[in-house]
Amino acid sequence: MRRAAPFGPNLFASVMGTGIVATAGASMPGLHTAATYVWALDAALLAFLVAAALRRWTWATVRAQLADPVMAQFWGAPPMALMTVGTGALLLGKDWIGLPAALAVDWTLWVAGTVLGLATSVLVPLRMIGSGERAFAGWLMPVVPPMVSAASGALLAQHLPEGSSRQAMVLGCYALFGVSLFATMVALAAAVTVRTARRGLPFALTWWSFVFPLGTLVTGTSALAVRVPSVLFSAVAVVLYGALVAAWTTVAVRTLLQR
Repeated sequence: MRRAAPFGPNLFASVMGTGIVATAGASMPGLHTAATYVWALDAALLAFLVAAALRRWTWATVRAQLADPVMAQFWGAPPMALMTVGTGALLLGKDWIGLPAALAVDWTLWVAGTVLGLATSVLVPLRMIGSGERAFAGWLMPVVPPMVSAASGALLAQHLPEGSSRQAMVLGCYALFGVSLFATMVALAAAVTVRTARRGLPFALTWWSFVFPLGTLVTGTSALAVRVPSVLFSAVAVVLYGALVAAWTTVAVRTLLQR
């Protein structure tokens, strides 16, 4: 009988992957309603995982996970999961719960995700420096949350009144984006991933780390398509979204079959 896998922060990567399917679909013609249902599913998944984490994690458990060279990287997943669901509330959930409630949810999850993300983006890489561990795609996880904070915070800034509050928020987002530029491990992780894929890449929950970056590419392309009217950008956004859904389906099915 297969032993149950430990409950770790890597499970929150499924919230990231599912949530980006919802938020990427928010700007796709004809997909808004379907994307809202995906967001609701993702919000329920986040609530379940947070409740499970509060019940099962202790300080000793967290320390053990941070000491694991693979599991430690996934401490970037919980903050990004929080902010992904929060952004979905503002883009999609407001149709069901109203704008005031959606803003309250988004602000709460954004603040919590930003604080936790800033901590992981510093503490986890510091631990890896000089550790001698081999790089892998999961190294992207702990350093990406500040970039997600910057992107999702820009949406919240639009709902602040004109004046110093909005200016402070915008400047804060620029600062968070600057922090994310330190993620120079992207090129290294990509090279290592390609090399590993050629040798055979067995399934693991780390596959979820492939879904979220693709989703952010979709949202960026969709934003360009909206602000720079172009058939090319629109077509590329649709193609990329199709690839995103296919990637999510593949990883979700493999996850269900594994556990």
